[in-house]
Amino acid sequence: MSDPSGAGNLPKAGWPKQIEVLVVQSNPVDTLLTVAAFEKAGATSGLHFVTEGKDSLAYLRREGRYAKVRIPDLIFLDVSQPRVAGLEFLKAVKSVRELMHIPIVVAAGSDDAKFVKSVYALNGNCFIRKPEELGQFVRCIEMCYNFWSNVVTLSPKVRAATAGRL
Repeated sequence: MSDPSGAGNLPKAGWPKQIEVLVVQSNPVDTLLTVAAFEKAGATSGLHFVTEGKDSLAYLRREGRYAKVRIPDLIFLDVSQPRVAGLEFLKAVKSVRELMHIPIVVAAGSDDAKFVKSVYALNGNCFIRKPEELGQFVRCIEMCYNFWSNVVTLSPKVRAATAGRL
C-alpha cells in the first residue's frame, strides 16, 4: 500500500523496541549464529539463551540460577532438544495460564507437514523453516524480531507465580 503523505520515508523513532527473548537452542554453533542474528536485528538487551529444553523449563519456572530472570516476551525454540523435546516444551508452556501468552516461534531445518501441523496443534505461534544460507538466516531472524517487537502488540505479562506448574 502506498503512503501519499510520505510518512513512510520518515525515520522510525525508537525502533527496534527492546523485548525479552529466550532462545532455546541445543547446538552451540547455531546458538551463536542465532544470537548474532538477533543482535544484528537490534536486540541489544533482553536476549537470553539456554541450551536445552530442561534448562528452558527451569528458566520459565525461575528456578536455581534462573531465579531472578524476567519472563520472556518471545521464545525462539529450536525443535531438536535433547532432553525435553521441542514439542513437549511447547505443550508445557502453552498449558500454563501464566505463560501461555508468550509467543513461541518454532524453527527447524525441515518443514515436514506432519511436524508443522503438530506445532500449530499445540498452539505454536509460528513455524519457520531455517534457511541454510547464513545471509538468509540473518534476514529471517531480523524479520522475526521486527515483527514481534514492533508490528504486533504483545500480551501483558500475568503476575502469578509459575514455580511447579510446568
